[in-house]
Amino acid sequence: MSGIISLLNTHNEPVNKSLLYRMTDYMGFRGPDAQNVWHKGKLGFGHTLLRTTFEQEHERQPFTLDDQVWIVADARLDGRKDLLTTLWAAGRDIADNAPDVELVLHAYLVWDTGCVDHLMGDFVFIIWDERQQRLFCGRDQFGILPFYYAQVNNTLICSNTLNCIRLHPQVSTKLNQQAVGDFLVQGMNMEWSTTVFHDIHRLPPAHTLTWQAGKLNIQKYWQLPHTLPLIFYKHPQEYVEHFSELFEQAVSDRLRTKSIATHLSGGMDSTSIAATANKVLLERGTPFDFQAFTMRDRLMMPEEDSYASMVAHYIGIPLNEMNCEGYFCHVPPENPETPLPQPNGIPARNAGNDFTKRCADHARVVLTGFGGDPGLRFGEFYWLEWWKHGLRRESLQVFLHYLHTHRSRKFYLRQGWAYWRKINKEKLELPTWFNSDKVKQLNLQERYQKMSAESIDYISRYGMANSPFWSNIFEQFDPGVTGIAVKHYYPFFDLRLVNFLVSIPPVPWLINKNILREAMKGKLPEAIRTRKKIVFDAPDQYTKGMQEMVGLWIGDLLKNTPGLEEYVDTAELNRFLQSEEIDTGKFMEVEKALAVAYWLRSSQVVSSNKVKLEAMSY
Repeated sequence: MSGIISLLNTHNEPVNKSLLYRMTDYMGFRGPDAQNVWHKGKLGFGHTLLRTTFEQEHERQPFTLDDQVWIVADARLDGRKDLLTTLWAAGRDIADNAPDVELVLHAYLVWDTGCVDHLMGDFVFIIWDERQQRLFCGRDQFGILPFYYAQVNNTLICSNTLNCIRLHPQVSTKLNQQAVGDFLVQGMNMEWSTTVFHDIHRLPPAHTLTWQAGKLNIQKYWQLPHTLPLIFYKHPQEYVEHFSELFEQAVSDRLRTKSIATHLSGGMDSTSIAATANKVLLERGTPFDFQAFTMRDRLMMPEEDSYASMVAHYIGIPLNEMNCEGYFCHVPPENPETPLPQPNGIPARNAGNDFTKRCADHARVVLTGFGGDPGLRFGEFYWLEWWKHGLRRESLQVFLHYLHTHRSRKFYLRQGWAYWRKINKEKLELPTWFNSDKVKQLNLQERYQKMSAESIDYISRYGMANSPFWSNIFEQFDPGVTGIAVKHYYPFFDLRLVNFLVSIPPVPWLINKNILREAMKGKLPEAIRTRKKIVFDAPDQYTKGMQEMVGLWIGDLLKNTPGLEEYVDTAELNRFLQSEEIDTGKFMEVEKALAVAYWLRSSQVVSSNKVKLEAMSY
C-alpha cells in the first residue's frame, strides 16, 4: 500500500521542506517503486508508490491536471467502468487505463466534496485545492485503509502511516489513557476517532476531513443501515444467482495484476474466494500466476491444512504451506524489526507477519476471506436486532416470505433468543492484575460491560461498518504495522455485495452461510461446502509454554517496562502466571497485557528516531 503524507502550516508559514522529505523517506518501506514530494508555500505532499494494478505502470504522485488541484492517494477503486462512463458523460477527458488516483481527482473536479458519494473500493486521499485554499481528505466506507491526522500548534499533518506522524517534532508522546485501557481489555482501541497517542487522531471510515479558512471539519458521508428495502424474489434460486454475480464481480475487481496470492484455510470463506478468483483468471485467457498460502498448526487447527490441500488440488492451484507451530514459545527481541504503532500483539509470538512475508515473496496482492462471518452468518439473530430498532414490519415481511417460498416453520427464533440471553446474563470480570485505580479512573468495567451488551448490534452485517472491530483488523494488516509492502484485499467488504446482503431476507440465506454454500455447488469439494463452522481454542500446551516463558523474558518485560505499573499490577500478574489459576480461558487476557508492555518498551524506538529527525530538520 502506497504511503501518503501532507504537511499544512495553517498560519501560512512556508512548509519545512527538509522535514517533508525526511518524513516521506520514512515511508519508503511501504512504497518501494517511486518516491516524490511536491510543495508550494504553506503546503507539502509526499508519496511513496507500491504498484499493485496494471493501470499504475506509469503512475506518478503527487498528481495534478492543472497545477491548481493536487492529490496524493492510496486507492483501488471498484466499479471502474461505471465510474469512467459517468465521468465521460460529465465531459471529462480521461483514458480508460488511467490509474485510480486520476479517477479520484476527476471525480473531485466534477462533484467537489461530494465525490466520495461516487467512489467505491479501498481508498484514502488528500486533495489540496489552491483555488479555494482548501485541504480535503477522504477515507473509504469500511475503513479498509487507515488515515491519521494531528493538529499541533500551527501545523496539520495527515498520513496513512501513524509512525510517520509520530516523527513530527511537534507531536508529543503523551498517551491516550482510554485507548491503552481498551488495548488491555479488548486488544484494540474501540473508539473510532482516536489512537493510543493523545495528539494523533484517526479519521473514521466513511468520513471526510476538510480544512479551510482555519477551520477543521470532520463529516460522515455514508451509513450502513440495519436493512435496505428488502428484495423478495419469487424463486429461491434468484437470490443465489444475484449473489453469485456480485461475489464474482467483487473478486474480479481485485484481480488487476498478474501475480496474486490468496489465503487458504479449510473454511467456506477463503476457499470460495480462491475458487472464484481462479475461475475469473482462467476466463480472461491472459497469463497469470495465482498461488494459495496456508498455515499449518496441528496444535491449534488439527485439520485445516489438510482441507486447504484438498481445495487447492480440486481447483488446480499451487499451495504453499507454512509451519506455524511453536510461535507462542518464541522469545521476542527487545525491539521488533518494525516499530509497532500501537499495542497490536507481539509479532515474534505470532506467525502472522512471517506468513505475510511468505505471501509478499510471491505477490503484492493477497486475497483474504475476512468478512464472510459477519456478512453471511448470524441471520438467526436478525429479528432481535430489527425489533430493537423498530423494524417490525420488515420482520413480519421476512416471516411471511419465508413461509411462502420455503414452506418451513423453522425461523431460528430459539437460537437467537438463547444467544441474546447468554450475552446479557454473563457477568464480565476484568483480570485481577489490572491496576485498580486505573480501572476506576477509566470506568473500564462499565465500558467493557456496555460493549458486550451492545454486541448483538455489531456481530452481523451491520457491524461490518458500524463497529471499530473490522477497521482495527485492517490496520493490523497494513504495511504501517507489518512493515511489509503488500496489499490485502477483502472481497466480502465490497460495497455492492454488502448492500445486497442487507437487502435480502436473513432467513434462510444468512443462516450458516447458506447463500454462499448454495452458490459454491460444483465449485468446491462437497466436504468443504457442507463442513460446519469450526471455532478454535488455545490448546493446553499454550498455557504451559506461557509459564515457561516467565523466567526467559516475561519476568524481565514486566519488571523493566517504563510506565507499565500505571496500568498493570506486575507483581499480581507474575504471581498469576506461576499459579494454577492460568488456563486456556485466561491465555488471551495475559497476551493483551504482554502486548501493551512490549509496545510501551519498544515504542521508544520511534521516539529516538524523532529526536534525530528534529535535530536534522531545523
